[in-house]
Amino acid sequence: MTMTSISRARRTYGAAMACVVPLLLVAACSSGTGSSVGEDGEIRMMVNLTDNLDQAYWESLVKPFEDKTGLKVKIEGPTGKSVAESFPQQLAAGTAPDVIQSIFPDDDTAPELLDLGNEAWAKNTPMFDEYALGDKHYAVGVGTQTQSLIYYNKSAFKKAGISKPPTTWDELAGYLPDLKKAGVTPMQTAGDYQTGLQLQQIYHPTLNQLHPKWQTAVSEEKLTVGEAYKPAFEMYSDWIDAGYIAKSDAGLNPSQADGNFIAGKVGLYTNGSWFAATLNKATDLPFEVGVISPPTADGKAYPGPQGATMANPYMIRKGIGDEDGAKQLVEYLVTDAKAIEAQLGSDGVFRKDSGLKQTDIDAQIQSVLDAAPELVAVGEGQGNVRLPVTGFNPKFTEVAQSLYTGASPGNAAKAIDQWVEENR
Repeated sequence: MTMTSISRARRTYGAAMACVVPLLLVAACSSGTGSSVGEDGEIRMMVNLTDNLDQAYWESLVKPFEDKTGLKVKIEGPTGKSVAESFPQQLAAGTAPDVIQSIFPDDDTAPELLDLGNEAWAKNTPMFDEYALGDKHYAVGVGTQTQSLIYYNKSAFKKAGISKPPTTWDELAGYLPDLKKAGVTPMQTAGDYQTGLQLQQIYHPTLNQLHPKWQTAVSEEKLTVGEAYKPAFEMYSDWIDAGYIAKSDAGLNPSQADGNFIAGKVGLYTNGSWFAATLNKATDLPFEVGVISPPTADGKAYPGPQGATMANPYMIRKGIGDEDGAKQLVEYLVTDAKAIEAQLGSDGVFRKDSGLKQTDIDAQIQSVLDAAPELVAVGEGQGNVRLPVTGFNPKFTEVAQSLYTGASPGNAAKAIDQWVEENR
């Protein structure tokens, strides 16, 4: 990779995970600035608060740590719309917390963070090496969100005379007309972000077998995104033309697509591990759910690499008052069995070989994760494996949706390449 490509790729990384913050604000920061501890000596930890991961959840999560160590943890929500938006702003204002949850470092914030690469407890945490930035390790995570999953309707498969889920593209192609004849929608998709996301998800294993670390190859100008994805565009266009995917799906709300699968109207539905939470909450499903890894390229081993992202990441700010206490807190959050169990039980987060008691659907996802030969970067990429552009996912969705309105696979490939070149 050229130095220019490296610089461009690294500048894009934070934008994939965070709202844009004026660089002048971040440039005003320096290591060790900001409040080091809370007013009463607490370790300040900023987290994203949600309906299910609320203040009470986080306080309950850290209480055993407080009881054991005598240290106090102050849970803080973001001052802006999200942690991604708030952390750079607080760095600039000198009010940044000690521990930061839910986001990843970029070239602007990395100088303000501790490198955890030499911490023995950190090295076996999920996707530790995959999220390295240069030769530094600033983020440690609890688990992964598994991206490349196909949920399927076992009852519809049986009705269609299909005895086993597909492991090759030829098998999948043969199943689609059988599912259509059986009276179900062979493949379900939706509009908004989901059109492009699903196409990426179902093609991740194949793409990473044919072009390992393909994002890096694009950054080094050894491959183009259009070359990488043209075979996927061709398959997808064929599915649309044959009616295996309804053209009207491009305007469907993702929640409606979820509902169609839950109602038993769909044979195959590509989604991430987070969809398991929706299925687990559904009662009296009219069919049995199966979960598999997508097909792989001809002649390649099955299953293929699994697209995944680090879940529940934590980072520690440099120059704080109680650096050792902050390390102890993060070590507890990512290595303590009960803390891991509490965090894996939310938002479709899984950890390889976790050994936790799970629902049938969760156990199937765990099996996919455990069997994956490797976990690979998705979309714009992560750590040192990154595209030289930002905004890839929305653009990819736009290009995928153009196939619904008559664009050829070749035109789709040219469109994504033109966009990459214009935005490098």
